[in-house]
Amino acid sequence: MSGRKKYLVLSDSHGETDRLERILLAAKYGEPLCGVLHLGDGFHDLDRFESLLPPIVRVKGNCDFWSAAPGENALVTNVEGVPMLLTHGHLLGVRQGIEGLLYAAFSKGCRAALYGHTHVQRMQWESGILLLNPGAVLDGRYAFLYIHSNGALEAELK
Repeated sequence: MSGRKKYLVLSDSHGETDRLERILLAAKYGEPLCGVLHLGDGFHDLDRFESLLPPIVRVKGNCDFWSAAPGENALVTNVEGVPMLLTHGHLLGVRQGIEGLLYAAFSKGCRAALYGHTHVQRMQWESGILLLNPGAVLDGRYAFLYIHSNGALEAELK
């Protein structure tokens, strides 16, 4: 489908670089990847693939506390002009519910909130905001985020 950009969304790889490598190979089929978004708990897991990938944006999770690399637990960024909140989610209590995540995204003017931590895939719209959890790479789960030229968002869980 023309007029859209494809992003790979990952979380919770927890050092499973073999599984991560299989996902990266599968993600290369079809439309080219424009970027990779990693939502924590495996902050350095993409390091060995970095030269082979399009730009990577990553945040730290609760299991990345040991990393001395610069990075944040939450980041508001523009992806193809669409403001998004990228977070692991542990500091927003996503295991107990999405209210904190939704409030954080809404208060920062984001149109999407991408998070991990729960290892459970989830894709839903709340108050005009896409909430997307790709699940855990550890379990072979990931997602694609598509951004259309008109700014519309679409996601696919794998």
